[in-house]
Amino acid sequence: MFFERLGKRVARHWALVLATWLVVVAVVHCVAPRWDDVTRDGDFAYLPDVMTSVRGERLLASAFPDFYSKSQLALVVARDEGRLAESDLQWAEKLLAAFPPNRLDEEKLDEENDAARSELAGATTDDDSATVAETSPPREPTETDRDPAETNDPQSRTEAPTVVAVDPANPVTAVWSFDTPVIGKKLVSRPSEQGQAALIVLHLRNEFMAIDNMAFLRRVYSTLDELQRAPDFPEGLKLGVTGSAAIGADMLFSAEESIRNTELTTIVLVVLILLVVYRAPGLVLVPLVTIGASVWLAMDLVASAAALSDSVAWIDFKTFKTTRIFIVVILFGAGTDFCLFLISRYKEELRHGLDYPDAAAAALGHVGNALAASALTTVFGLGMMYFADFGKFSNSGPAIGLCLMVALAACITLAPALLCAARGIVFWPFGACVGAATGPGIDQTSAQSRWTRSFWERLAGAILARPGLILVASLLVLLPLTRPVRVLCANLLASGDAHADRAWDVPVTYDILAELSDDRPSVLGTRLLWRYFPADETGPLTVLIHHPAVDFNSDEGKTRIASLTRELFAFEYVDRQGERVRPVVSVRSLSEPMGGTPRVYNPLSKSGLRNAVARRRHEARERFVSQTPPWTGRVTRLDIVSIHAPFSKESIDLFNRIEALLLEKTKDPTGDWRGAEIDFVGTAAGIRDLERVTASDRARIKLLVVIAVLGVLVALLRRPLICVYLILSVLLGYFVTIGTTEVLFAWLYGDAFTGLDWKVPVFLFVILIAVGQDYNIYLTTRVFEEQRRLGPTEGLRVALIRTGGIITSCGVIMAGTFASMASGTLRTMQELGFALSMGVLLDTFVIRTILVPAFLALLARREERLTPPAASESTEQPAETRPHGRPKTVSV
Repeated sequence: MFFERLGKRVARHWALVLATWLVVVAVVHCVAPRWDDVTRDGDFAYLPDVMTSVRGERLLASAFPDFYSKSQLALVVARDEGRLAESDLQWAEKLLAAFPPNRLDEEKLDEENDAARSELAGATTDDDSATVAETSPPREPTETDRDPAETNDPQSRTEAPTVVAVDPANPVTAVWSFDTPVIGKKLVSRPSEQGQAALIVLHLRNEFMAIDNMAFLRRVYSTLDELQRAPDFPEGLKLGVTGSAAIGADMLFSAEESIRNTELTTIVLVVLILLVVYRAPGLVLVPLVTIGASVWLAMDLVASAAALSDSVAWIDFKTFKTTRIFIVVILFGAGTDFCLFLISRYKEELRHGLDYPDAAAAALGHVGNALAASALTTVFGLGMMYFADFGKFSNSGPAIGLCLMVALAACITLAPALLCAARGIVFWPFGACVGAATGPGIDQTSAQSRWTRSFWERLAGAILARPGLILVASLLVLLPLTRPVRVLCANLLASGDAHADRAWDVPVTYDILAELSDDRPSVLGTRLLWRYFPADETGPLTVLIHHPAVDFNSDEGKTRIASLTRELFAFEYVDRQGERVRPVVSVRSLSEPMGGTPRVYNPLSKSGLRNAVARRRHEARERFVSQTPPWTGRVTRLDIVSIHAPFSKESIDLFNRIEALLLEKTKDPTGDWRGAEIDFVGTAAGIRDLERVTASDRARIKLLVVIAVLGVLVALLRRPLICVYLILSVLLGYFVTIGTTEVLFAWLYGDAFTGLDWKVPVFLFVILIAVGQDYNIYLTTRVFEEQRRLGPTEGLRVALIRTGGIITSCGVIMAGTFASMASGTLRTMQELGFALSMGVLLDTFVIRTILVPAFLALLARREERLTPPAASESTEQPAETRPHGRPKTVSV
């Protein structure tokens, strides 16, 4: 009744509706902030406060404010052959001058450098040196220390110009280079057959995927390009950019490209599909204008809500750069489906002799409930993401759901108003008149329509003839494509411990570097870094130890630090391949500030004197033991560098084992670390915490989405058994889709494949379960309507024939919009675009077309057997006995 009244009011006041939409869209757009001004990104910033990496960030910022950073950017200066020449290092100094820290105590730095040089000037020379940092993954660390080249002696070069910068847009908090006291020697690799390299490490105050880093990275890339184009740039010298901040920024740059590609591809695909379906430009413009207005308004509303959240403390709402991709594809896909059903019924009402306004009102009255139910299943499914612990999930789901409600509002008000305003013009160039069938836009007896109807008649007949056989055969084909069935078969065929190693869920990866294309600057820079330094050099794992009963400035505290440093450096374990490994390259601490091999040094040797000087330096004490109240002497830090890349699974395994080792020490009643509190900072710690939180969220979201969608189905259809089957059918579609996606990309990536991106399973599940039910709702509501009129079996046959073409068209359009996501450069979008489009097509052509009708046919047979013949005959009423042969209930 509601949609019937709404349809009549829209038809009567269509001009007012159009004017209202125009004013609302214009006003909201004028007052709303720009999308890019309020969007955020990053992953670690939205982890729960209880995670160790979040606690560690807070402690690090409080206890070591002068050495605090959330991400790093490493500039690599390398030469493939021979040592770095003096002229090479002068170009490195130009990079130092180009990117100074935001706050630089020039006088203190000069004093530190002068003191270091004077102390080292009188040191004797021996064969001892610091630990070699030329490791290239995945090999074991060596016991030989690096021998600094004479050309790298700071005394032999001109001092780099010091620039004091106070720039709010400059995220650099500190800069490490080959001139930096204590740590500088570790940032120059030992000369080898591969040449030599030097590092300049910029510590940034922003998280590695913060949007604010993008402008700074653009300046870095521009500066490097400018230097390399200089006429006097040394031949053979290479400059590279790497580090977590560079990788995160390249992720954001790729996301921007993916958004542009997806939006353009989506619009082109929708236009082409609509032209094929309607063959009338006017009918194409109605959904395009409707969806365009809804997307514009929805994104402005989301941006306004995000801006309001920044100014109102009790509102916690954030939006992210990649959320825009989902908004565009879901609104274009779902909105086009809504308009397609509305226009299809509008054309049917015109054929029944109604005038244009009356036909639009009647069409909305018939399809309104189904459209609302379809939207609500998706909105409720997306809304369940609100209960996730991970902030990006809990904010993105409701934001997309809000946008879908805007699209629904546009499709039930703006679209009918446009049809009323355009009248017969929308059918140009074929033309149409009320009650006539003139042209392909309306003619249901055309050759194409007859062929389509014949196809659905044959399919319906086959399903009704052998529903059980078709259902069983379909399941036998689909089930082997799911991972659980494949794993079960593998376990049955496997022997020994192979059974325990098989996971039921698809493997996922958190390796952000693997998601980028090979030509990205950060990928090239990372590979350059790995030739000369350990993979973890720019992103070490930082261990923070707070012990309220120990003063780490005392001899006892230093002894404990030295003992733990030696134990961590020698840490070894059996990896996933069953091999015993020692992946730790160096441990930087108060006892080993330069990260050398823990040992007893010759106090008269150069390395011994250098280590002794480094440990006595005020900077080393400030860096590794807190001198900031109230943590003074009570908090120490150790930086662990390994051979594993920070985002890799091996790095996460190492972190888990180190965490277990240290936490066990805090529980040992006789140990030195009893009562200590230990937290961790670094890429590996953040990735591990992200893995744990999102794994928990996936399980919670899946359960809540199933419950929410099932609740909507039961409230709408009031057939619990059928509703449960509909849920099971889309769950089967999800498992088939995710299993096939895993197999395909494992084949495409080969040995480099370590799993699907971690965001794919959760978004695929939510969208497929919710959107997949849309087509089931469209089908079942029409089935129930026709069954009340024609009986169980005949009603099912008629409903399947009448909805087959339109639902298939909707599925193809939705799959096309999702496929546009694969046009981006991000691996996540490519995997998700393929999976979503495949899942929708599977639901369109298999689940809704075969599995659901076959099950309904079995129920219809059972109902007819249990229904007395007289009662069965009384339920049938010829269509022609009702006005225009139309049922009184809601249908699609």
